[in-house]
Amino acid sequence: MSAACCLLLFAALGGEPRAVWVLDPAEARIGQPVECRLEIRAPAGSAVLLPDKDPPLSPEWVLLEPRRVLRAERGGELAIDLSWRLFALEPGTRRPFTLEIPVETGSGRVTLQPPGGELHVLPELRAGEDAPRPQKGFLEPPAGVAAQSWIVWTSVAVLGAGALLWFLRRRKPAPTARPGPLERLARLEQGFAAEEARGRETVFALTHLVRERIDAQLSSPRAALPDEDWLRLVADDARLSPEAREAARRLLGRAGEIKYAQATPSRFLVEELCADARVALAAQEAAA
Repeated sequence: MSAACCLLLFAALGGEPRAVWVLDPAEARIGQPVECRLEIRAPAGSAVLLPDKDPPLSPEWVLLEPRRVLRAERGGELAIDLSWRLFALEPGTRRPFTLEIPVETGSGRVTLQPPGGELHVLPELRAGEDAPRPQKGFLEPPAGVAAQSWIVWTSVAVLGAGALLWFLRRRKPAPTARPGPLERLARLEQGFAAEEARGRETVFALTHLVRERIDAQLSSPRAALPDEDWLRLVADDARLSPEAREAARRLLGRAGEIKYAQATPSRFLVEELCADARVALAAQEAAA
């Protein structure tokens, strides 16, 4: 079934968040560039919580272009398309990425597990071949050239290849560190300042960020709990400072109407909720 047919089928189910992988082309040769695209659709006003970084690719994949994100709202629907360009080094049916995408809607949180995403990689054998072709050996040395000279030049080539490989490994960039909670908060504030229509999405992300940071500090994953139940547990946890507990209570208490009653927050309310989130996060960072 084509990606377009999948999206039409999902749409017929009625406004629920949905996602599907699309590979173009769906069948490719080893080393042939492929566009890998994740198409996410959700009701307008939903918050799609994308991961800060992609899961690592296995060794049989080579990434040509990193993730690009296109976002638009039309006809009461939020459309987000993620895309990568890559190619495979091994034949077979292979899946480059496996992602779970949390989506906050007016009815609560939904975790999407997109179907599809498998690429059929063709082998390098020609039609009728049932085994790899033999490797070509060294050419015979030119007439009149001493055997000792041929050995010298072969040794120079081997040493040069080893030096090049060592140099390329030394140039491998160090992995970038994941931004901390306060830096992620600053990015949310910058995004809202640039586009105030993202107020509800920003509030969803603020509550997710504060809950995630406090759960990590307490080594108590509680992502599946509703805000009210989560607050009840945190309010009695002596491992948190009073400042963090009070700031989290203010943030989630005032965000409830926006998240579940679909109220549109004012710019001043979003800024106040950002300030509450900053107090909660700063208290946790100081404790850590």
